[in-house]
Amino acid sequence: MAIVKMSKFNLFSFDDQRESLLEKFQKFNYVHFNDLSKENEKYDDLDTISSEKDVYEIDEKIAKIKYSLDILEAYEEKASGLEALRQVQKTYTLDELRAFGRSFNFDKEYDFLKRLDEKRISYAQEIQNLKGRISDLKPWSNLGLSVGEIKSFKNVDVFLGSISSRFAEDFISEIKELDLIELVELSSSSNYYYLAIISDISKRDELDEIFRKFAFTSSDIKTDRLVSEEIKELESKIKDLEKNVDSIENQLKSKKDLIEDLRLIYEFYQNERQRVTSKDAFLKTRSLDVIEGYVPTNRAKDFEKLIRDVVGDDYYLTIEPASRDDEKVPIILKNGPFAGAFENLTKMYSLPRYNEVDPTPLFAPFYWIFAGIMVGDAGYGLLVFIATLIGLVAFRLKPAQRGMVKFLNYLSISTILWGLVFGSFFGFSLPFKLLDPATQYVEMIALSLGLGGVHLFFGLAIKAYIAIRDGHPQDAIFDVLFWYMAVLGVIVWIAFMALKPNESIANIGKWSFILGMIGIVLTGGRTEPSIAGKIGWGIYSAYGITSYIGDFVSYLRLMALALAGAFIAVAVNLIVKMLFGAGIVGIIGGIIIFVIFQLFNAFLSYLSAYVHTARLTYVEMFNKFYEGGGVPFRNMIADSKYYNIKED
Repeated sequence: MAIVKMSKFNLFSFDDQRESLLEKFQKFNYVHFNDLSKENEKYDDLDTISSEKDVYEIDEKIAKIKYSLDILEAYEEKASGLEALRQVQKTYTLDELRAFGRSFNFDKEYDFLKRLDEKRISYAQEIQNLKGRISDLKPWSNLGLSVGEIKSFKNVDVFLGSISSRFAEDFISEIKELDLIELVELSSSSNYYYLAIISDISKRDELDEIFRKFAFTSSDIKTDRLVSEEIKELESKIKDLEKNVDSIENQLKSKKDLIEDLRLIYEFYQNERQRVTSKDAFLKTRSLDVIEGYVPTNRAKDFEKLIRDVVGDDYYLTIEPASRDDEKVPIILKNGPFAGAFENLTKMYSLPRYNEVDPTPLFAPFYWIFAGIMVGDAGYGLLVFIATLIGLVAFRLKPAQRGMVKFLNYLSISTILWGLVFGSFFGFSLPFKLLDPATQYVEMIALSLGLGGVHLFFGLAIKAYIAIRDGHPQDAIFDVLFWYMAVLGVIVWIAFMALKPNESIANIGKWSFILGMIGIVLTGGRTEPSIAGKIGWGIYSAYGITSYIGDFVSYLRLMALALAGAFIAVAVNLIVKMLFGAGIVGIIGGIIIFVIFQLFNAFLSYLSAYVHTARLTYVEMFNKFYEGGGVPFRNMIADSKYYNIKED
């Protein structure tokens, strides 16, 4: 229920065994390599190994696979949301994946798909060009003469063009005032009029002046035939091209069964990339590879056996328990079902270093309690519990999805319990309740601050445990016990002087506070070399008592969020109650409003609980004992996208 124990290994093997070892390491999976190429000063007489060329070729393959999938997935009949969740994700061993990947002729399939796709794109572009051409010709489709005939006229000018709708009336009026001129309105749109103007050649100068005045735009119609005939021919070409596109679409659709193979080959190359890039962490001599890394201690013997099976006795290997203070030790967390559901919160903040404790099982109970209080409605808890239970039982969820659903399932149980304590069910009051947040404000404040105090002091207790474990019991006294005395002392002092007078107990609290603060001042700067530094840092450390005020106040959000969600639910219920008195229409509207707003309020309540409880964990609790900064363990098998890939 903690950080998995690691062993550090140093391996020397012949370079001609490198690829065989890497393949076996990947099947073994649980091996993490130190990047020795970054330690030039320590190994300046050794050479690095580069996978750049291999990675380039693999990345090129992966890009082609993605391109092929993008083409074919457009024709895939995808399952609906719920049906997709019920589908079982196929599982392959690494050997099965490699056997398929090395036998599948991807280049042949890629060339075929690319050729068809390029043709389809070409045809589609040509169709767009022809449609654009038709769009340009449409305004002139009523022209009764071919452009060739118009150009052959010798004694008259024919002007084809457009005029803005804003100027059309005045333009046409001035044109018609001239003699020996005929104006024909061929078509119009919301913005333009398309006109044919026929005039005697002697009127050219007069027309040019009017054209400039009203910004008449001449049109160059690029056909010598009747425009209507040109449009018909273009439409015929489009139909032929669309048939070609349909033919290509059918050919591509017939290849949709290839999708599963392409996804499998994608997984193959992702794992090839993972394996190939692993050797970048190695160093080498002329014939030897130098490899350093970590394996879980409980797999160390299996790891050594694996090496022996590959290279026989031609290797040198040392394995020893990893040093607790080694910052490079990779981290794997291992927790039970309950704490395991909260691991993502630890990873989201930062993994612990190897010499720290795994905070997950320590904060998980507090997170569970706090989130339940913040939502605080048995109806919302029951709703989420049923939904998540169905999700866990009825659907085949991916590991990450399953982890989140289990997390919400646990939170829903806490929500139900606290909802019963508060007597709230979708905002309605239950006939029994232990505590009413809406009226018992003092008790809610006491509950929030009391749980906050336990949370804070538990964090300090963990700090004391770590100090004692590491052989520094004096730090547990100086950094924890004195703070216990100071903070608890001032709480008892104030409580038994102002709230419930009792001079004897108040004096105990007062002297506990004074002695604790003296201890903090005297020891807070103990690591400083000078007397002045010790005193200065001691006083500064004692000033930290003020931060505890903010820490305690932060826990009032437990009450605030519980009240916020409850008041919204009650308000919705009041609105619904009023609507129910307005007949059948009001009843239907009330039901709709109740469902929508209660679901929305439940969503907001859980979201707020998730965020604010994480804040209390990260800022208030972790601040007392946890730093993080651990290195995540890098498995040799790549994270899968389409299928489950497992070690043999």
